[in-house]
Amino acid sequence: MSDLDRSLLDELAIRKLTDAYSHAVMRGDGRAAAACYAENGILSAYSAPDVIGRDRIGSILEKTLSPLTFMVLTCANGVIEVVGDNAVASWSVSEWLAVDGQEELNCNFGVYEDSLARFPEGWRFIRRRFQVFSRGKVPYSGKFSLHPDLEHDYTVPRFLDPA
Repeated sequence: MSDLDRSLLDELAIRKLTDAYSHAVMRGDGRAAAACYAENGILSAYSAPDVIGRDRIGSILEKTLSPLTFMVLTCANGVIEVVGDNAVASWSVSEWLAVDGQEELNCNFGVYEDSLARFPEGWRFIRRRFQVFSRGKVPYSGKFSLHPDLEHDYTVPRFLDPA
C-alpha cells in the first residue's frame, strides 16, 4: 500500500470516528460517544475541568444528554493531519438542542480540536477540546418528539474497525 493510500484510509477512519461520535450524541448515547475515546482520553469543553478517562467521559455525557429532547451535533470542514500513528484534527461545530420542558432551542457554535492515536482497535480520541464561539437560544414553534427509533446504531468498535 502506498503512503498516499495509507494516508487516505487514515483520514477516512478519523472522519468515521468523528461521525460516529456525533451520531452517538444525536442518539443520546453517551456511552457510545465515549467509546470513541482512548481508555485514558480527555474531554475538554467550555470552562469546565477536563474529564479524564473513557468511563468518566461516558458518565458525564450520559448526565449531559439525559435531559435533552434532542441534540444534533454537526462537525464539518474537518482538517486532518496524520503523522504515523498520531493525528490532529479540527472541526467547525454546530450544536442544536432542546431541553425537556423548554420552548426554545439552544445553539452552540465553535470548534473541536482533536488529538488522536491509532490503537489495535482503530483510531481513538486522545483529547477533544471544544471551544465555543457563540451560545444562545432561539424561539422555536416546531413540534418536539422523542428520539427516533433508529434501525442501526453504528456502535464502536464494529463500525470503526479497519477490516
